[in-house]
Amino acid sequence: MFKHKIFNKVLLTGSFIVTLLIIAKLSGVLQYAYVPQAGGEPNIKKNSFVFITNILPYEKFKLLVYNQNENEFGKGAYVHRLVGVAGDRIQIKNGELFVNNKFSDSALKLKHSYKIDRAYLNDLMLKGASENEFYPLDSDYFITQLSKDELNDNFFYERFINPNSDQEIVNIYHHSWNADNFGPVTVPQGKVFFLGDNRNASLDSRYIGFIDEKEITGRVFYPKN
Repeated sequence: MFKHKIFNKVLLTGSFIVTLLIIAKLSGVLQYAYVPQAGGEPNIKKNSFVFITNILPYEKFKLLVYNQNENEFGKGAYVHRLVGVAGDRIQIKNGELFVNNKFSDSALKLKHSYKIDRAYLNDLMLKGASENEFYPLDSDYFITQLSKDELNDNFFYERFINPNSDQEIVNIYHHSWNADNFGPVTVPQGKVFFLGDNRNASLDSRYIGFIDEKEITGRVFYPKN
């Protein structure tokens, strides 16, 4: 009899928790999403899950989730950092972000493109990097994406700034820009501008254009944001 009462309480408690979780997900209070790409690294790892809520404010420089319904790269929910709202002036100069003429990357943990030698490549692969993370420039040097924490002064490395325009960006903004030298543009009314933290490996507003404010669905709260 006593065990039966305990079982009923556990069952009732479990049902209550499940019901709360269903309500939280349907209302947007608590959601989760799978991130298959590396555009959010180093803060959101490739093939990881993020937890999202719609009760936290949608502030600039926070990681938000939004719906993208019309682009050639695929429809669905995207997770990027909000860097510009209506009226903001956005510019990227030699890989560094300026919002309203103010350098805006200093508080962010980012990845950028680096030129490295084969010895550094071998070291990174020994630490778990995969072969498809490196783009060969020639037989001796490669391009890869690294955060400042990953830089190793025992090997050769230097920031790589792409000198060529990016046709996909040109198609959207009709200027000879690329991911490292972009803008300036002013965010229109009702729109926002997103960037991925992995700045040279992210399909964000540089490639898909401005995003409607109404398409924002939540803010990442885990990993901590």
